[in-house]
Amino acid sequence: MKNLKKLFFFVCLSALISCSDATDEDLGISGEGTFTAKVDGVVFTSLKATVGASVSGQVAAIQGSKSDGEYIRINILNYSGVGTYTTGDAVTNVNTIQYGTISPISTWISTFNQGTGTIKITEDTSTTISGTFSFTGVQDGFSNKIVTEGTFNAPKK
Repeated sequence: MKNLKKLFFFVCLSALISCSDATDEDLGISGEGTFTAKVDGVVFTSLKATVGASVSGQVAAIQGSKSDGEYIRINILNYSGVGTYTTGDAVTNVNTIQYGTISPISTWISTFNQGTGTIKITEDTSTTISGTFSFTGVQDGFSNKIVTEGTFNAPKK
């Protein structure tokens, strides 16, 4: 239930700020995380206030979003801390990296045997998770998004 509340908080915060192109400073909110990448060569930098991570048992969830509703989410099952995790390499691999937009509503994903992705957790402390990622996300088998140079330093919520 606690994780559900955290997810609900992130979704509500993302929806609230997705109505503008505001920055953390414009909105008068603070945050301490970073989450950046290149999506098809275009820089993605999330609002600091939307960056967060949650680890519960063997599941890690990390995310960041922009004020226009673009977001990237990483979910790792069978999480065991620092190491390299893959997505999209087997029908039994449920790890997920997802890029999406709110307007229009669209999602590109790497999971099971769709797309390809790598997540490298370089640090996991009691307060933050840091690492890098890259992936090719697939949408309905027709279009791809290539996400490169992904980095994050996410506070645990």
